[in-house]
This record gives sequence, structure tokens and C-alpha cells, in this order.
Amino acid sequence: MKSQLRDLVASALYPIKAHTLPAVCERLGLEPGTESEAMSSKTRYVMTRLNKLSDEKVFALSKIVVKEYPDDPLEAAIEALQKDGAIVSDITRQHIAEALNDVSLAGSRPLLDLFQEHFPEIRRMKSYRSLDESLADDLYRHMILNEDDWSNIYALEQVGFLTCSQARIFRFLEDVLYPGRRDQQDQERIVAKLNPILRRDGYYLAPSRQVSGYPTYKVTSTAETGAQPADSLISRTLQSFDESGVHAAWQKALDRRVRDPEGAITAAKALLETVCKHIIEVSGGSYSENDDLPKLNGIAADCLNLAPSQHSEPVFKAILGNCQAVIGGLAAIRNKLGDAHGQGRRAVKPSSRHAELAVNLAGTMALFLISTLNARHTDKSKM
Repeated sequence: MKSQLRDLVASALYPIKAHTLPAVCERLGLEPGTESEAMSSKTRYVMTRLNKLSDEKVFALSKIVVKEYPDDPLEAAIEALQKDGAIVSDITRQHIAEALNDVSLAGSRPLLDLFQEHFPEIRRMKSYRSLDESLADDLYRHMILNEDDWSNIYALEQVGFLTCSQARIFRFLEDVLYPGRRDQQDQERIVAKLNPILRRDGYYLAPSRQVSGYPTYKVTSTAETGAQPADSLISRTLQSFDESGVHAAWQKALDRRVRDPEGAITAAKALLETVCKHIIEVSGGSYSENDDLPKLNGIAADCLNLAPSQHSEPVFKAILGNCQAVIGGLAAIRNKLGDAHGQGRRAVKPSSRHAELAVNLAGTMALFLISTLNARHTDKSKM
């Protein structure tokens, strides 16, 4: 890939006029040259200088070039070489396209304008019908004149959504969600569809700045501020119990933390209830459908030997007692701030920080309970 980077840098610089290319290259830190050399071959001029640099220097230069002279293939190559950046997989791209299949991609904006802004090459890509026409003509014919001809999935595949840089994908998604294109309810519906998919590769759509009181969205790494590092660890652990809806409950809580604090608090409680019920069931215990969260946790703790009464060491009794208090507190905060019950005129409205507290406490406790269950099953299998 690093050897290909030289070709991609040269390609990104190719649109620069030959008589200005030497000055641009020298400003970028490349060896000086003459205008006549560049006039002879712009590609050879750049490649001759790039071949004298180490791979590391070419990589550093490529990041500068793509900022000044945007080029999607170069951007995609840089992403693939980033050691610390999460890469959106081909599977995720496909799933995003599928999730957008029943969405009005452009909202109130002309669809062709949306595609031309983010995939301008559709004007140069040949039509399947005629050499005199372009892919833009195909899109107009099959998605505007005859709306049912091409699905969103097929159109996105044709314009290069499945193979372009992820930076372009992110800009496209952010534009699709721009409040000038659609109302807030439609925004939230699309975000709810996309976030569970994006999270699998370490990203999510988070509310950013506001325009006239309406939120804009930005694709954000789950490792950045506002997303907890434990999220992915907890999610991976809970996936082992997908059949019980545990992972779905956790994902629901994650997705609601910022945009719907009340719903996130309710989902956090539902997560713990699901975990406790699953533990009780696989441990051979029983519970009543009327049991509340503290009661369910007490039964599950007994099954896992985590009840304070089952231990004599004071420090363990204290820690386990505090765990029970945390779960009891989550049940209480849900009843006070969650969205499951009607509230009076002076009801307390939770903020995103309340939701983050509830979700992360629930996730931590769920992780502890499930890890304990897995450890007990592992120990039994060794006996």
C-alpha cells in the first residue's frame, strides 16, 4: 500500500498546471525542479522526487497533500494505513447502504444535487446505455423520472459508496442528516438505524452544533469525548447473550444517551433486568414476572454467590452490598427520571449526563454479572 501511495500522490497533484507544479512541490517539501521538466511530464516530475523519499516521509506528505488537494483514492489509502484509526469494513458499508434503502436520501433537496456534491465523478463515469451519456444521466432517468427503477442500495453501489474513502462516507451521512433536508423526527429515525451499524466499527452519529434549534450530526469515534471506552468491551461481552436480548438492550441504551436521556435511563434498567433474568434462567432459578429490578438482582446474586450474606469477609460484604445499592439506585432513578411512567407538570427532566451515569452504571454491573457467570461455567467445565 505504501508503494502505491506515491502513484496516488502524483495523481492528486496532476490537476495542477505544469508551470506552477515546481513551486507547489517545493512548498510541499519536495526537491526543486524546472518548469520545462514539469512541462515534459507532470507525473514523472512528481514521481522522481517521491522515489527519493522514505515510505514514512511519503506517508506524512500524503496527508498534507490530501488536505490541500482533496482526492478520494488518496484519502482512502491514507485511512487504510492509519495505525490508530478504526476502518469501516466492507460489511459495514453494505449494511449502511441497506439501512438507507427505505430512506429519502436527499430529503427536501434534489437527489442529483446530493450525489453530484459527494460523488462529482458521476458526470465523467459512462452510462450503461450510451457513450454520450454519463452515470448522472442514468441516476436522473432511474431515480427521478422513474422513481422505482433503481433502489437506493443499487444507486449507492453505482456511485462508489461501497469503495470510496470512509471520510467521504461520513460526509455523505452527515449531509443526509442535515436539518435543512428533513425534520428532527426523520433525523432521529435514520440515526437509530445507522448507529448500531457504525458502532461495530467504533463510530456513531452524535448531535453536534445546532442550526435554528435543530441538531446537526457528526460521525464520531466511540473513543472520543462523550463516548465511554468501556462501551465496546461491554458490548462484546453481552453479545454472547444475544438470544436473550441483552446486547439489543445495551445497544438501545447506548444510542439514546445523548438524543433521548429519558429513554436511555429506561433502557439501562431494562438491560439489567434482562441480564438478571437470563442469569436466573441458565442457573436453574425462578422469578415472578412481577419482580422488580432489586428483587431480580437479589435472586441473580444468590445464583452467582454474590449476595453479601454469602460472604464473611467484611470488605467483600461491603462491596457486594454497594453493588446492590447501585442497582437499587438505578431502579429508583428510572422511576423518577425515565420515560416509562407518566410524569406531573413539575417532573424532573434528565440531562445527557444523568443518562450517561445510568447507562454506564448499568453496563458496568451487567459486565460484572455476566463475567461472573462465564467464570463459573468455565470453572465447572474444568472439573
